[in-house]
Amino acid sequence: MNSAGLKSRSSSLKRVVILDGGTGTSLAKLGHAIDDQTWCSELIKTHPDHVKKVHKDFFLAGADVVVSATYQAFVDGFVKQFSISEEEAYALMRKGVELAREARDEAELETGRHGFVAASVGAYGASLCDRSEYHGRYVENMTREELSAWHLSRIKALADAGPDIVAIETIPALDEALALLQCLEQLQVKAWLTFQLKDEKTTGHGEDIRLALKAVAASPYIVAVGANCFNMAHVDSFLRYVKDLPLLDKPLIVKPNGIKHEDNGRSPENFDIHEPAVEWVDGGQVIGWVDGGASWVGGCCMVDSTNIAHMREALENAPNICFLKKGEDLF
Repeated sequence: MNSAGLKSRSSSLKRVVILDGGTGTSLAKLGHAIDDQTWCSELIKTHPDHVKKVHKDFFLAGADVVVSATYQAFVDGFVKQFSISEEEAYALMRKGVELAREARDEAELETGRHGFVAASVGAYGASLCDRSEYHGRYVENMTREELSAWHLSRIKALADAGPDIVAIETIPALDEALALLQCLEQLQVKAWLTFQLKDEKTTGHGEDIRLALKAVAASPYIVAVGANCFNMAHVDSFLRYVKDLPLLDKPLIVKPNGIKHEDNGRSPENFDIHEPAVEWVDGGQVIGWVDGGASWVGGCCMVDSTNIAHMREALENAPNICFLKKGEDLF
């Protein structure tokens, strides 16, 4: 094939970024009870070797991006849990990002493939330990400024640790997302943002997901948008619902849970993280997600490194897909 033909074929390929799976799920499989106020973030202090192992396993499985174990990390939680100072709590947050970076560097020596680290930021509701991140009703009793003030210092601490990007995850309500955008603007930090979904059309709090995604994508500090920690059975219908939504050419993320909630009658806030996945995608399904508009794909609860390896293998065998090349920027 001549150079013109190669260029034409290259331009027809869709670039896909492989994200990781469930950090908490994977740590639970190592025997940890993930049920304290800071969830798996506590293991940054108590079992940093296990945290790094989980990150490295995802990189070795083929993830291009791994999120730090800081989803539920917040100062008051660490101070109370470990009887440490606020500064020590901030240092613990930074250590969470550093562990992911160490795992990335070790994996790259083995695979030759460069990976990226995203500093995970969860919803305010996660700190309440009552699964409020799945409905977001707390936004009805808080101002946007209060939400922004609560998030600001933790995002700054994480950003100071040098991640490639911030990952704002499992946000149930548009108001909280807009508060988080204020933090990004103030700190001049780039991030992706994913909403938690109640169904294929609405956020956990009940807003139209099309409106929510469009509002967030308009920010110059957001590099990708989408949904995570939602029913895997809703992925295809979600993608159909948001198809042709103007997102300013920003990638669309899908990171569903690896369990079919409709089979057991439970919504996401009512499952046990220690349960194994009862189902994960086959090759045809994940290729269908990409054909349906997703370009950053991974998993959330119940999804481990083996599942991510199967996902990458399926996409590697698809003729119309390409991956990040060494030296290529994530965004």
